[in-house]
Parts: sequence; C-alpha cells; structure tokens
Amino acid sequence: MISSGTGCYNGVRTRVLSVGGDGPPVVLLHGYADSADTWRAVLARLAHAGRRARAIDLPGFGWADRRQPGPLLPQFDTFVDDLLAETGPAVLVGNSLGAATAVRAATRNPGAVRAVLALNDPLNARHLPARLARRGHLPDQVWHAAAMMPIPAGVLRWATGHAVRRVLYGPGVAADPAVVARWRRTVCGPASLAALGRYAFQYALETADGHRDLRIDCPAVVAHGAKDRIIPVQASRVLHQQIPGSSFVVLPRSGHCPQLDDPHEVTRLIMRLP
Repeated sequence: MISSGTGCYNGVRTRVLSVGGDGPPVVLLHGYADSADTWRAVLARLAHAGRRARAIDLPGFGWADRRQPGPLLPQFDTFVDDLLAETGPAVLVGNSLGAATAVRAATRNPGAVRAVLALNDPLNARHLPARLARRGHLPDQVWHAAAMMPIPAGVLRWATGHAVRRVLYGPGVAADPAVVARWRRTVCGPASLAALGRYAFQYALETADGHRDLRIDCPAVVAHGAKDRIIPVQASRVLHQQIPGSSFVVLPRSGHCPQLDDPHEVTRLIMRLP
C-alpha cells in the first residue's frame, strides 16, 4: 500500500509517497512539471518486492511549496541534499530533470548515495530544440503575453491530453487516464502553461553546459527510452561516457517517462542496484 505523508527539506514543505520494506531506501525523483504520482506503478512493484521506497514532490511541483525567485538549480540541489541527509545512504532514481538532479546529488554526496539510476537525463542534449531553448533569455513581456492568451478551456484540455499521450509515452502505449487527468490539472489555464514554459527555458539556460566535473564512484545505470520524443538517446550515451564504470541501457518500448510505460523494467533495474 502506498502511503502519503509530508516532509520538509531545506525549508520546503512537500508531499512524500512511500512504501515499506527492507534494504537501502530507494528515493524517486520526478521530471519537470511532474510529481511524485508518476512513480505510483513503480512504488507498487517495489512494495510487492518488499523494498522500501519514497517518491518526493520537488520544489514548485505537485504539492510542494513554491520555489523562491532566482536560479532553479541551487533550489533543487539543496532540497535533495537535505533529503539525503535524512534518508541516506539511499539509492537515487530520477527521470528527466529528476535524473539530472540525482546525478548532480551523487557527485556532491558520495557517502549518502549507494547507487544511482538516471532515466532520460536531458542535460547533454544538443539537438535543435535544446539549442533553441538555450539560445537566450526571453523577455518577461513574452511570458506575460502568453499568460493572457484567450485559449478556450476545452482546447487546452484536449491539447494537454494529446501531448501527454504522444510525448510522455512510447508509441502504441495506452496512457493511464489518471496520468492524463493529473496533467490537465497542472496545465489548468494559459497562466500555468506560460509559467511552465518560462521556467523550462530558465532551466535550459542554467544547464546549457550539460553535466560537468562528474565524480560518481557508486554503481550507476544510465537508461533511456528509445522512443523518447523530447530528449534523444545520444544525451544519455554521453552521460554514460562521463561516468566511468556505469552501465547503459536502452529501453526499446519506452518514451520520455519509462516509469509510466514500462514500470516493470524500471523496477527490475532498481532491484538490480546494490
């Protein structure tokens, strides 16, 4: 059974989904604009396997407190550092932004991270959309105008559902209606959509140099969905090369969020970590 509770890390109050069990704790970090709910299928499988785990809403997402003004990276980093101070030594698992956050945390906290699994890490992406996003800062007026666009609610609901089915999942995989509903609640109007775009651009700018100076001595697995329509597999291949001794896995049927369309395989990868 998945329990829902609360926690506070580096002053940020947040929601924690957890399952009981044995072994080193598994800490699950979601991607941009997502929430701990994305890990429910994995949490259920870990519970069945008798492994304790927790999924956390990162700052500004899900039920967590809003982020503070200013750079994003330090806020994610200090949040996870404080989480590890309470939970570690732990197995860190992340998807997309959560993967990048986990990799960075493993470099800073070698004694608190037993192993790391990075799913579809975006930082080394160098395809055209990534290059365009990192080209420069968009004026505030652009985002203010986007927030005021008269998009009918029905159109936004349809577009959000279509994007979730096409972008987050691999081709031919049926989207969970609960996942679609959660994303529709997140993208509830033009203002929320503009905010997501604004901070996505900010994160892209802050991570324009990709991963640098990685020092990860614990076991590491870098995995990527072969059908990812957001981040090319090459980004994870580069990350694998940056982490000596890491393993590299391509998940043939998965899109950008393997925990959604292939939770069995993600759980298997986690269970193989020490």
